[in-house]
Amino acid sequence: MLSVLIPIYNYNALPLVELLQKQLIKEQFAFEIICLDDASNSSLNPINDKINLLENCSFSVLNDNLGRSAIRNLLAKKAKYSWLLFLDGDVLPVNTNFIKTYIDETKKSRFTVFCGGIKYERNSKTKGLLHVKHGLKNEEISAELRNKKPYKYFFTSNFLIDKGIFKTIKFEEKLTKYGREDFLFALALKNENFKIHHISNEIYHLGLESDESFVAKTKQAMKNLYFLKQENLISSNETILLKILKLLQTLRVSNFIGKLSPYFEDKAIRRKSLFYLNCLKVSYLCHLKVNSEI
Repeated sequence: MLSVLIPIYNYNALPLVELLQKQLIKEQFAFEIICLDDASNSSLNPINDKINLLENCSFSVLNDNLGRSAIRNLLAKKAKYSWLLFLDGDVLPVNTNFIKTYIDETKKSRFTVFCGGIKYERNSKTKGLLHVKHGLKNEEISAELRNKKPYKYFFTSNFLIDKGIFKTIKFEEKLTKYGREDFLFALALKNENFKIHHISNEIYHLGLESDESFVAKTKQAMKNLYFLKQENLISSNETILLKILKLLQTLRVSNFIGKLSPYFEDKAIRRKSLFYLNCLKVSYLCHLKVNSEI
């Protein structure tokens, strides 16, 4: 029995829900699909309202914006079945046997957390986008390679989890904006010794950002990472970025590096460069560290 849980923000999720519902009916598997819009006030919501016309499917709009973590916890609270499939609203399954693949895993595997993986479409519209370049390098990874570092490659956009396990972990609701909620959830799974099994059951990530917007969200993700460190939710040894920050502080150059963040931001956007984007991540963390001490 499966609860499909889809957080939405300003996106038309009807094609996704229609596709999933057809696959679930075909498998003759007890299911529900629950969709929540996080108070986006989107002009697309009248289209999403049509989800309510589909059997075992629901769509509703929250009055207040909860954020990426709290909305997922709310979706899980509403779910009535024992397996929870979390999917972002701006994705589509790559394969027509997407649901069957997950159902088969629950029947044959000893694992209780599964990640299907992410892919990016290659076409003239997406070619050259910084978001796509970053995704191809850091997210579109084969299941074989993902299983070598299972917690590193955990992404919230496409994963299946036993409801009992989710109740033990949940998402950290102190994180209200974009970035790092998947990292923290994976860390919690690791600390509780819950294993993640990666399989080849990918989704296409369709909700792509402009270079400017993606860089802005990257900076927000760095704010979240620094916040997690300040709140003692993670240690400096948990990520390479925090290790680098610690080293730069030891060398007493973090103040100087932090001042370079506008330069790296401009270069990342103008050159569509992952190198400068990574430099920005480090530089912006230094900027946040210095400002917090003023």
